[in-house]
Amino acid sequence: MNATVEYVRFETEDPDRLTAQRDRLVALLRERYAADFLGAHLARCEDGSLIDLLLWASPEAAERAAREVPGDPAAAGFFSLIGAVHEMRHARVLHSTRP
Repeated sequence: MNATVEYVRFETEDPDRLTAQRDRLVALLRERYAADFLGAHLARCEDGSLIDLLLWASPEAAERAAREVPGDPAAAGFFSLIGAVHEMRHARVLHSTRP
């Protein structure tokens, strides 16, 4: 399995606006990366920071999107709401299960 998780922990001053803009971001990822984009989850930590977990079909797809998407005007609404980024990592999936 070559699936890759992209993990980003960051701050935002307006989680509701960011969440609303995220629908546009996810639509862009689906359109641009098709079968390479496998899904995403956004979560709030107890300290108020947010975690975005994106699942990609390969490390190459994850790296390509990480290079391309932040500067894309179609994603500007989402990225303009991100404050400090505490951590961003890519990790290879070793095991998955579904309910």
